[in-house]
Amino acid sequence: QALFTISLLLSLAYTVKWRRRYNVYFTLEFTVLPIACFGYLQEQIATTLDHIILAKQLSYLGGTFGTLFMTLCICYLCKFNLSKNIRRILFAIIFMIYLTILIIPQTNFFYRDMSVNVVNGVTVFSKKYGPAHVVFNVILFALFTLNFIAVLRGMRKRYDVSLTTTVLLFIAVLTNFVAFFFGRMFLKNLELIPIGYVASQILMLFLPERMVLYNVDDTLVDVSVERGDIAIISLDKKKHFLGCNSVAKEFFPQLNRLKIDENLLSGDDFCQRISTWAGMVKKENGKVGRLYGTGGKYYKVIGDVIRNGSGLRGYNFMITDDTQQQNYLRLIRNYNATLEKDVEKKTKEIVEINDIFGKNVSPQIRDYLLKGNISLGGEKREATVMFCDIRGFTTLSENMAGEKVVQLLNTYFTGLEKCITANNGVINKYIGDAVMALFGVPIPSDTHQKDAYQAALAMRKELVELNKEFKKKGLPELRFGIGLHSGTLLAGNIGAASRMEYTVIGDTVNTASRIEGLCKTYKSDLLISSSTADALTKSGIQLKFVADAAIRGRSEKVELYSD
Repeated sequence: QALFTISLLLSLAYTVKWRRRYNVYFTLEFTVLPIACFGYLQEQIATTLDHIILAKQLSYLGGTFGTLFMTLCICYLCKFNLSKNIRRILFAIIFMIYLTILIIPQTNFFYRDMSVNVVNGVTVFSKKYGPAHVVFNVILFALFTLNFIAVLRGMRKRYDVSLTTTVLLFIAVLTNFVAFFFGRMFLKNLELIPIGYVASQILMLFLPERMVLYNVDDTLVDVSVERGDIAIISLDKKKHFLGCNSVAKEFFPQLNRLKIDENLLSGDDFCQRISTWAGMVKKENGKVGRLYGTGGKYYKVIGDVIRNGSGLRGYNFMITDDTQQQNYLRLIRNYNATLEKDVEKKTKEIVEINDIFGKNVSPQIRDYLLKGNISLGGEKREATVMFCDIRGFTTLSENMAGEKVVQLLNTYFTGLEKCITANNGVINKYIGDAVMALFGVPIPSDTHQKDAYQAALAMRKELVELNKEFKKKGLPELRFGIGLHSGTLLAGNIGAASRMEYTVIGDTVNTASRIEGLCKTYKSDLLISSSTADALTKSGIQLKFVADAAIRGRSEKVELYSD
């Protein structure tokens, strides 16, 4: 009775632990063995022949189908493949044998000359064995032999089958073999078979769950992977190798040399890295992603825990070949790096061109042209034109070395340029020792007359300071004349489509140049036309009338003023 109770409890425990992916033969085994134990219990308490025969029919479920299911479980666990036809033949033979057991009362195939006697208060069942019982013993011995072969073969296939599993199976098979054959031979008054059944249940209770870990195909289903070309590697919670699929062995041939249950730390760099990742998965208590590169290949590794309820069962790693994607990303990175270098180079060139451009034309004109104003043509604008010329420069240059002349002019023009740009003016061009400056173009201004006048005053002060420096260096002092005239002019790109420059043309420009030339005549360093002077007077600036001067190229005289 105790053995039946234990057997029943073990089957209930299996029911609680059952998962859909458990091999069906385990379920059938845990179904049949409690019934067989119940049959042996009934044999002990039976008092009639019919009761004993019924008990025998129940107990022989273990000897027939129980042994067959155990054999099929062992072949599955040891990866000892039996073809479908062989399994069908075994089922047919066992079914025929058990059929002879079911018809014991009507035939003499299994038992004959059966009787029940009570000896010293104990019921004794007497019988003789029929031919079917002989066949039963032969088949039973054949199944046990097949079990031993499968287990021993599994022990030799250390790369495919867990040694722990095969040892447990060997103990289970040996226990049942001893209980059935040696128990019947040497302990006829003590039935050992139920003990063997219970021992088998205890040992096999832990195998289905572990085999789900070993079976990588089941693990693949467990993690809901639905696409191919994914390598699967499984570890137990102690980071021992449980198995992998064919894709993993294709990716990493070294896995073919790794034994089941072997610690990954004893493997190569990849195996040790997997073991390290397993520790990270445990620490994160969930998925961890990594990229692993070797031999020019790149693999995306996603590790996760395998759980049984809340308990940790092991670790599962899904690995995909990410070489194409990584090569593409590397190509993108290289392209971006090259592009960045090209952009940096082009930017540097543009800055250099911009600087050179800005030194050959004024920054305002440069910015105006860079905004796309590069087509031939112009527009009428109201502006003030300034001309400034050095007095007696021809004689001065004849008496100086060329380098000294260039040095003198550069210093001089630099000083004037600061004064002009500080008052919203632009230098349009240098003409020998003369400067042509514009106010109100290219950027329109309502104060271009005043800006030009303020620039002229600043230039006068700057010349005083420059002459002090020239004197210290032994250079001659300079004098200039400035002419200012305001009016309408044409401003724009003048020239040919292949060579043009931004400038201004018109009577206003010519008049400003003529006024500057009259500075010698009227012995003044600044002459202002009436068109400019009128605007300055309205701004509150007091000017002195100089003369009504005849301007070459104009029919009317021009009133000239100075400060």
